[in-house]
Amino acid sequence: MNDRWLFRQVALHLLMGGALGAVFAAVLLASNAQHLLQIIQHGSAPITTLIIFVSGISTYFGFGAALTGFHFVIMDDNPDRRP
Repeated sequence: MNDRWLFRQVALHLLMGGALGAVFAAVLLASNAQHLLQIIQHGSAPITTLIIFVSGISTYFGFGAALTGFHFVIMDDNPDRRP
């Protein structure tokens, strides 16, 4: 395992998590959970609030997926832990 391969794997997990976070935010907005879409639409800057909402959830999911992916890649490559 080299550094470039590890970086690609972590970046892939980051992108997958970010995409899943954006889908999750879209589902929350589409289902109008807790009247979230109405709250955003009736705010003073609805487009900015919507961008911050979706990008915040995507960042949170992406960071979590990147950390988890890093852990999985490191543990999978460690020959001492294999039975």
